[in-house]
Amino acid sequence: MFKKNKISLMVSAACLLSPFANAQESTAPTADSATNVEKVQVTGSRIKRTDMEGPVPVAVITSADIAATGSINVSDILKTQPVTISTNNTSSTTFSTSSVGVNNTALRNLGESRTLVLVNGRRYVSGLSPSVGYAVDLNSIPAPMIERIEILKSASSAVYGSDAVAGVINIILKDDFEGVELNSQVGMSEEGDSERHLFNVTAGGAWDSGNAWVSAGFDNSQGIRASDREFSKNDIAVLLDENGEEYYGNVFSSYPPQGRVGGYNGDGTPFTYSSDPENSDGFNRGSYRQLVTPLERKYAAAGARYELSDAASLFTEVQWNSTSTKDSTIEPYPFDMNDIWIPDRGGVGGLDVNSPLLPELLRNNLINDGVTNLNQVPWVRRMVEFGARSTDLSRDTVRIAAGVDFEINDDWALDTYITWGRTQQSQENGGQINLERARYALDVVEGPNGELQCADDIARLQGCVPFDVFGAGTISDEAVNYLKVPAKTFGEVEQLVISAVLTGELPLELEGGYSGVAFGIEYRDEKGAYSPGDLAQTGASSTNQSSPTNGEFDTLDVFAELSLPLLETLTLDLAARYSDHSIVDGQFTWNVGVEYRPMETLMLRASAATAVRTPNISDLFGGRGETFAVVADPCNGVTASDTSVVAQNCLSIAGVMQRVEENGSFTLSQVEAQSAGGTIGGNINVTEETSDSWSLGLVYEITDNFSVTMDYYNFEIDDAIDTTSRSVVLQRCFNQSPDTFDASCGGAALRNAGGVLTEVHSGTSNENILKTSGIDLELDYTQDLSFGTLKAGLIWNHISKYEQIGIFDGSVLDYKGEASNPEHRAAINLDLSTGDVAYSWRMRYWHDVVDSTEGENFNFSSFGGLEKHNNISAQIYHDVSSSIMVSDHMEVRVGVNNVFDKQPPLLGQGTKHGGTGINTYSAAYDVVGRYYYAGVSYTF
Repeated sequence: MFKKNKISLMVSAACLLSPFANAQESTAPTADSATNVEKVQVTGSRIKRTDMEGPVPVAVITSADIAATGSINVSDILKTQPVTISTNNTSSTTFSTSSVGVNNTALRNLGESRTLVLVNGRRYVSGLSPSVGYAVDLNSIPAPMIERIEILKSASSAVYGSDAVAGVINIILKDDFEGVELNSQVGMSEEGDSERHLFNVTAGGAWDSGNAWVSAGFDNSQGIRASDREFSKNDIAVLLDENGEEYYGNVFSSYPPQGRVGGYNGDGTPFTYSSDPENSDGFNRGSYRQLVTPLERKYAAAGARYELSDAASLFTEVQWNSTSTKDSTIEPYPFDMNDIWIPDRGGVGGLDVNSPLLPELLRNNLINDGVTNLNQVPWVRRMVEFGARSTDLSRDTVRIAAGVDFEINDDWALDTYITWGRTQQSQENGGQINLERARYALDVVEGPNGELQCADDIARLQGCVPFDVFGAGTISDEAVNYLKVPAKTFGEVEQLVISAVLTGELPLELEGGYSGVAFGIEYRDEKGAYSPGDLAQTGASSTNQSSPTNGEFDTLDVFAELSLPLLETLTLDLAARYSDHSIVDGQFTWNVGVEYRPMETLMLRASAATAVRTPNISDLFGGRGETFAVVADPCNGVTASDTSVVAQNCLSIAGVMQRVEENGSFTLSQVEAQSAGGTIGGNINVTEETSDSWSLGLVYEITDNFSVTMDYYNFEIDDAIDTTSRSVVLQRCFNQSPDTFDASCGGAALRNAGGVLTEVHSGTSNENILKTSGIDLELDYTQDLSFGTLKAGLIWNHISKYEQIGIFDGSVLDYKGEASNPEHRAAINLDLSTGDVAYSWRMRYWHDVVDSTEGENFNFSSFGGLEKHNNISAQIYHDVSSSIMVSDHMEVRVGVNNVFDKQPPLLGQGTKHGGTGINTYSAAYDVVGRYYYAGVSYTF
């Protein structure tokens, strides 16, 4: 009922406003037609104005800029901008299940959910599974369809609503096209892989009362195997040599294909671990992994505008995109065999040492060690016979927008629209095992002819055969067929927006002119659902156990903007919005901007704003799921002589103290350091986060062909919604006074009898404050030469602060200078056009950084924090391209990215920013290497 009332109110408001469309006169004075200047709407305000520059900073990427990069994906384009970062991409998500292949972006590195992505100034539906987050998947907006991208580098919730905390990315599509244009592009890395193909056709036409266009195409990237690059072909981590010096070496998995039972291989021989592949019984996971996920996209879009009358026009937009990943693989499943009986840790069961499955050598060795049941020792195996864990995934996004724009008179207009979007995600994961059947297949007896068979009669009738896991290649094809299980999941996100905005000029004339104003009302409904499959929900398969997600909320917003030209040189902009959210109730946000022009060539500007991000479906309703991301135990390395607060708390734990007494310190083995499981998920009690931000800047045209833009920005986000790192959960817990310390961290941490972490849980909460500030600088230079025109541009960002503060304990984590927050990022562009030929050179700079400023990493020898290999040197990438107009209808483009084949810095296991399986940080560093491309455009 509440939702219906909101929709009724929305429609009623639009109806109340619409009669103004019939008005023939305005109460405001009308300027002489000879002095009328075209007004445009610039991202950051709904008020149309004559000046492209306003009180808030906006950067523009044109279609020509996009073409010069050779990028076929919006994510790759935005990655070159110093103010944006690629939070998820086709490298960083290779080890993911539900997010594989996704491309997201974020402003100021404040998270993709705090960056509002618009298409043609209107909201766009999320492309993420509702179980893991909320963000637009940039795969669904192909680059050939883009006219330009406007980046609003300031909070703007008062103008655009929730989520515009860090700023707004407004993607403007081509919508006024006449004729036919064909685009084709091919590319390949110097290594002969990462092949990419693109084909697109766009056609459009206009007539007296309107225009229409349609665009369709496909592109694909074949991806890269991790084994095809030297830096990613092996699992690596920082080790210590005999002198205690750090070096990068191979780290093989202790879950081998032949199985490991205690200190023995599955056949009973001693298990030997070494970083030398020739002398190690460990397993190289890199041989199965993807460095870049293969991705295929098909898309179509269409739009039309039709003049209903002299005062009204109808527009429609339709976008469809289908993205799929095929044969995206990671290593076969690492199976803890005891989980067949003990899925909840601490139950009873296990395989008796006298089982006929055990080889005689293994049985004798275990009995000599006092082992009577395999649940007394680690019993693990890599299930290579079941094949790689594969992810075949498809995402289909449909978005429809339609509306009527009314020109009430020369000064007033009413824009109304409705948008609906839906993303459906379906996937099938291979390489999984049915745990219930595995229990029957391990319970074997000797048959009538001396052969082994399943003990349970009914299980045999259902196809049960012995599950022989003791040795390499011992699992039969029949056992694989009996035990393998498909892991199918399905997710859906849906969005509905209805909006009406009245814009115009007030009849009040100030010294600088008439005041611009905008009033609006907007209704938005969001819903999402995710089903991980029956066996995954019950924990009956070897995949991570997870719960379903299902939720919905809606908001009703009213907002207003006012632009006051107080003087010819001074303008004051005001905006306010009230949002009524069905879960977290109401929020009020505002913007204030000042624009001062002391001279024609200089503009000074300042802005301040409150912004809000209300919790999304994932934050509120995300089902809890298992995670095994590396956790840094603050007790690792503690000795009896340590007197710190953390050490005192650690030593109060019986298992930790016992190991310290026995060994002199609480030092974890590699397996122990990697074995802390746990869960993360949503929280219905999460409330909105709020942001206070301000900026000061200037735009100075030094000469007719040289301009400078500089802005200082400052953001503070209170009650920040986030899934706090499980390592941070532990840090905050163990930094408390021993008088109030809780060894279970409020139920978030579980240790075994030996003091080793087995589970650490986290979830969505409002427990952080985020602070960041810095400077943006842009230089633009144009020079006409005797043989052409030279354009040069510099974009530079400096981070002066990036802090995460714990609300409850006041702890301050300073992340400035980490790999994701370099103090300096820059891009330099040089373009030279000489008639029909154009040349371009682009440079991207990422300052020297550290992997972690707060010790959230470790080496794999002593498990102490990284020192030498915590430091990462500055990286510079160079791209060149050229285009030539072969004829009036044909343009040919060629280019080379990463001209000097710059290899990425190593960030292996145990690092904070190293991506699983890729051994670097792909949001910052190129993983492809030197890359060649060529394309052609033909119009007629």
